[in-house]
Amino acid sequence: MTVFISSLEIKNFRNFEHLHLAPFPKGAVIIGENGAGKSNLMRAIRLVLDPSLPDSARRLRESDIWHGANGLTKDTKVEITVGLSGFDDDTDAKSVLSRCVTPGEPYEAKLSYCFSVPREQVELAEDFESDPIGIDDFDFRIFPADKEDDDASRVKNHIGLRVLDALRDAETDLSGWRRSPLRTLVEAYPLDEDNLKATADVMTEAIQVLRRDPAIATIQKDLSARLQHMGGARLPIQPNLGFVSSDPDELVKGIRLFIDEQLAHPVADASLGSANVLYLALLLEVIDQQKRTRGVVQTLLAVEEPEAHIHVTLQRRLFRYLLRSESAPILTTHSPHIASVAPVNSLVLLRHKSGATRGSTTASLQFSPQERSDIERYLDVTRAEVLFASFVILVEGISELYVLPALAEACRFDLDGHGVVVASIHGTDFAPYVRLLGKNGLDIPHAVVTDGDAAVDGNGNIEAGLVRAMKLIDPDDAEGWQTAVQGLTAHNVSNLRPDLVHHARRNNVFVGEQTLETDVARLFSSQMETAIRELVTGPRAQPAALRELENESEQVPDCSTRKDLLKRISGVGKGRFAQRLASNLATSDVDIIAPVMGADGVATSPDYGRASHLFFALEAASQSVRGRPLRGEPDNLGFPPGETN
Repeated sequence: MTVFISSLEIKNFRNFEHLHLAPFPKGAVIIGENGAGKSNLMRAIRLVLDPSLPDSARRLRESDIWHGANGLTKDTKVEITVGLSGFDDDTDAKSVLSRCVTPGEPYEAKLSYCFSVPREQVELAEDFESDPIGIDDFDFRIFPADKEDDDASRVKNHIGLRVLDALRDAETDLSGWRRSPLRTLVEAYPLDEDNLKATADVMTEAIQVLRRDPAIATIQKDLSARLQHMGGARLPIQPNLGFVSSDPDELVKGIRLFIDEQLAHPVADASLGSANVLYLALLLEVIDQQKRTRGVVQTLLAVEEPEAHIHVTLQRRLFRYLLRSESAPILTTHSPHIASVAPVNSLVLLRHKSGATRGSTTASLQFSPQERSDIERYLDVTRAEVLFASFVILVEGISELYVLPALAEACRFDLDGHGVVVASIHGTDFAPYVRLLGKNGLDIPHAVVTDGDAAVDGNGNIEAGLVRAMKLIDPDDAEGWQTAVQGLTAHNVSNLRPDLVHHARRNNVFVGEQTLETDVARLFSSQMETAIRELVTGPRAQPAALRELENESEQVPDCSTRKDLLKRISGVGKGRFAQRLASNLATSDVDIIAPVMGADGVATSPDYGRASHLFFALEAASQSVRGRPLRGEPDNLGFPPGETN
């Protein structure tokens, strides 16, 4: 195990009033919208651990202090505390961090950075009348947490942070010598002196041969004459043309990286993305080398927005490896492709809330190995946009994935414009995804839309959707309801179902009656009929399908006929049918049937029938991201309904 950041607390720094992340995930992937504070979080860690940051940069400006601090006073403080763990069996790290270890479990060392008016300055201001406090009265110190009089500023020289900036010029750094990580590696493995001297002798002889070329002699003669005319005899320059220095030390500095075996293509010929990957590989080698030589106990690596210029498939391959390697760098990213391959417990989400940036993390979420595998595979192959969303509607399958956005479009509710993501979990096990998005996870507002599956299943159970819903509700809020849903029978369901559906709805779980296709059939009969006429074309099949659709308009539909309709839709393909239905719905005017808010703040309507749960889910999203009902003022989408693609 290597040393890693295990907790982070930031107070009054930039857009952070108070951020406390404990635990802080090893190999954290920090996500959030632009301006949420990803770079500021990284800067905060650098103030504590980055040995390359000069002391002048640790003396903050007034603009670095949280805007809600109400000006500069003797009590104004910026405090940043970083916890470090993973050194239980590392004697070198224990030696460096011994004064910083905190009591209790887990084994952790804490370092604090504080920017404030020094105590002696405060005492002086209290004893004598003085000028108002200014930023020049402030100073910084780094100390073991809770031991302000103990200096710990040298810890970063042995356990430090190396940051790759988002806008770094990897190609230029690699092409030179002074800034290239290659220099550190070469200097760590000095070349054999005899071999180097022999090489220099060969180079000297080769250079002399090249200098005998008449063109070289002509250029050198003409340049000397011009300099003589320009500066006279006192100008101490005698120009001579060479090809490379034959000095042994200079030969080492001339070592360059090439990207092919023939040494024909230097780094400058590589793409920007390839140069970034090469730079990162060199840096990881440097970190390993420094640890082996024991001059540096541990270097923590942080990379800001590493997706720049890297193709999406390489992003997934590269960062799947890095985030599961021993080095496990900290990343900030806007890329769903990187977020999609992150370990599920590594995520940190930053968002604006109540005038400051708040943070949430999945580090402490408990998943079974199977649940963790399912979620990581789900995010890897589907829409990791849920991690960047302002509101998420979780649905069972592809039908809802097409139909819900189409209904929103018809209601002039711009889901993309407001960051609302409809995400299919491809099944009915919502629980791990609700935990991921819930209060103890990423704390992203969300809703669940699930089929009612009211009919008797193969085990003789009814209302499987309501059973699922009650399991998703906070146990403190579901007391009694879970018992009630387990006791549903064909005799009491008509009395209990409305209350159970309403209770689930109040908890943002929206339950249909049976399955989506039959639930929308009565309300959107004309759109369903159009889809059937377009997709079911047989001379016998189409009339039969239309009769089966008409059955859904009956007060009590015939169950056998309903099964025939669902079987026919499955034969066409549920996704294909939903896609065609969605195109018909998107061009419809459904504003007149959008939900109406009741006095208790819950959407109610007697007219939706079996499709009401879809509108209630959109209502919840609208209230969350727009602060107004779905039936309120429509968004100006900038395109006619049905023309989003």
